[in-house]
Amino acid sequence: MDSLIRRFPPDERFTKNIMAVNEVPARAGEYCEIPSQLSDAIKDILADSNINKLYSHQGEAINQALAGCHLAIATGVASGKSLCYQLPVLDSWLRDNESRSMFLYPTKALAQDQKRELAELLSRLMEISGKPCGGIGIYDGDTPASQRKMISQRSNFIFTNPDMLHLGIMPHHTRWAKFFSNLRYVIIDEVHTYRGIFGSHFTNVIRRLKRIAAFYGSHPQFICTSATLANTSQFITKLIEEEVQVIDKDGSPQGRKSYVLYNPPLVNRELSIRRSAMLETIALGEYFTETDQQSIIFAHTRRMVELIVSYLQRNLKNPGSVLGYRSGYLAKQRREIESEMKAGDINTVVATSALELGIDVGGLDVIVINGYPGSIASTLQQWGRAGRTGADSLGILVAGSDLIDQYLVKHPEYLFKGIPEQALINPDNPFILLHQLECALFEKPFRSGEGFGALTGAETDQYLDLLQKYGKVHKSGDKYLWKSDTYPASSISLRTTGSGEYLLQCEGLVIGKVDEASAYWMVHPQAVYIHNGQSYLVMELDFEKHLALLDNQPLDYYTQSISRTDYELLQETGRDKETGADKYQGQVRVERQVTGFKRIKWGSQEILDQASLEMPVTEIITMAYWFSPTDETIEKLKVSGNWNNTPNHYGAGWKKLSEKVRSRDGYACQNCGISETDKAFHVHHKIPFKQFVNRYEANRESNLITLCPTCHRLAEQEAYVQSSLAGLGWLLQNIAPLHLMCDRSDISVDVQQNSNLTEGRPAVIFHDTVPGGIGLSTRIYSQHKKILAQALEIVNGCECSAGCPACTGPVAESGEGAKVKVKELLKYLVETDV
Repeated sequence: MDSLIRRFPPDERFTKNIMAVNEVPARAGEYCEIPSQLSDAIKDILADSNINKLYSHQGEAINQALAGCHLAIATGVASGKSLCYQLPVLDSWLRDNESRSMFLYPTKALAQDQKRELAELLSRLMEISGKPCGGIGIYDGDTPASQRKMISQRSNFIFTNPDMLHLGIMPHHTRWAKFFSNLRYVIIDEVHTYRGIFGSHFTNVIRRLKRIAAFYGSHPQFICTSATLANTSQFITKLIEEEVQVIDKDGSPQGRKSYVLYNPPLVNRELSIRRSAMLETIALGEYFTETDQQSIIFAHTRRMVELIVSYLQRNLKNPGSVLGYRSGYLAKQRREIESEMKAGDINTVVATSALELGIDVGGLDVIVINGYPGSIASTLQQWGRAGRTGADSLGILVAGSDLIDQYLVKHPEYLFKGIPEQALINPDNPFILLHQLECALFEKPFRSGEGFGALTGAETDQYLDLLQKYGKVHKSGDKYLWKSDTYPASSISLRTTGSGEYLLQCEGLVIGKVDEASAYWMVHPQAVYIHNGQSYLVMELDFEKHLALLDNQPLDYYTQSISRTDYELLQETGRDKETGADKYQGQVRVERQVTGFKRIKWGSQEILDQASLEMPVTEIITMAYWFSPTDETIEKLKVSGNWNNTPNHYGAGWKKLSEKVRSRDGYACQNCGISETDKAFHVHHKIPFKQFVNRYEANRESNLITLCPTCHRLAEQEAYVQSSLAGLGWLLQNIAPLHLMCDRSDISVDVQQNSNLTEGRPAVIFHDTVPGGIGLSTRIYSQHKKILAQALEIVNGCECSAGCPACTGPVAESGEGAKVKVKELLKYLVETDV
């Protein structure tokens, strides 16, 4: 075993599953003198802590901050980024006791952790300088109402989050007049989390913040910290709409680090079934705990955290050496766990991503991640929890069986040497901007010609005129005034584009919420809703009360909605010829209606049955990218004959059932209309027979149709093409998040046999699920060749025989033998010499 991964279990039972190792050697620190511009009192408290020099990036950041620059600090985990803004903020207060600063954190836990650090420094400064201070106030949803007035009027330092700034501070800015009048710094920590819809809203929140501050005569300076992104400068400049100085050369020392990609062993090679990633994670956790190596195990869900904790506590001699850490624990309990970790009193903590963002839990030896977190940034953040004191450390990613995880273990360079994802936002998305302008109007009237962030006065007036047409704005002279007494921020979420949300209620308790459009396919009646690893059956969806009533049930199946989607091309913005296909991009109107759902068995992915529904039609206007195989490609697919077309056994009553269906259909082909003569026509399964778990469900009369031999052959050929596209759609849907720093729900893929967007030809269609789009489809359009080439690599490299979730998707989705069909299609879309 290489010395750099000596912390890893030496047993071959584990070492044989190592797919790749990235070794990062130890690095000496680069130091600089403490900036002379800092107040003497700050130099004194640093000296008391035996800090006589700073890391080079800390010195650079402090110098730039004191010079008045807006900053983006993008150095590694545990590189001392907090000191980069804490010292300038405290220096500002020492020079002007009325100075105010706002600290924005994405989580309450992180705000609490950072408050403790600043409070310690502030206490020592007050003692040395003898200056009084209004103190530090945490202003979030947990702040008691009795304390809020005092915090808003007295505190020099406010710790809050974007939601509270949006909902509780800016709409009531008159109560915060003193704070805004003296606002000197705005600190935005973990700024890379503000992407997609959330980030697009957040930019508008920052616009509102700067507008209110300017009203009170202040122009705050922004200091942002971030994980490494591919577009740090561009992203943060767009987010805060200020030119920023990027500091990304890390001067902190670093111990030796080893990163391991670990793939659980195959237990069924033909079906590509692997041993559970959770069980492998537990086995590794047992080893590290028993060998007294401090570790954090990261898991995706709260339920997964509790399962891993319970297994470990049951298997270990000292169960008290393992604890969980997740949202849902009381704040006091989380603080106690952090304290015990720092003191070395417990060996292992199993956590959700709640421990990912910046919280310092001391010197850890090992990090184990149970399944790919969804982005390089998150993976590096979680791995970076270990080795914070400069000691050697080990990070392990235990791959799951799905496509993305399996792709990464076969392409480790994506994680180890690749460029982290870009963060994309579109603050001028009209569906987001209009809502935020409502909030801004409530806070303060607009004058005609007044800009809003990067929007010119003329552009802002156009949006305000539109709100006037909606009856929400009154124009008096050159002023736009909010017309209603309602409080718009209270009904506008920073995480959706609309205001309509459905509450999810189980036994009288609200367990979550979903936006209105998602409710129709996610929590329709009889849907199975998965929340924190638990399954809930939807009993009722109340359209008037915006309420879904759920029942917690252990179920061996999940549901998948069946929807009808219609596309209308509003504006084509791009078209190109590619190998074997034509690709397009443009603005589209998407109409979707959920018309039914399938119950699908866990594990086997077989369809148990299906049912009909009629949900309301939803409509969005957004951006899309689509491509269509050429007629020549489709013809090659139809004549290739490389399909898994083994005979189906329809059962003893098939002959009688066929006669009944033909009689129902008037002994005529339901496609071309011709009638039977001397030979009986065929009876065709609309949903393929092999996709069902039993023939009784497959042979329902509603799933059967009479076709003449010619139309039946064409239908089977079209089914092959459809299956090829469905499998390819599955691949592309899963590959896309590797290139876009977005949630899977931010982009949708559809496969259509006869698409309006391609004049009746088959198409694979990607569209942003955010109304107006945030640039995701546009990026995929530009990466068409690269993504298809990677899709072919994945299919060729998968060890299954006929298709699986790690390549072309479950059989229930893409059909039996989809792997062969997808490979055939990709051969014509990727290779130029075919």
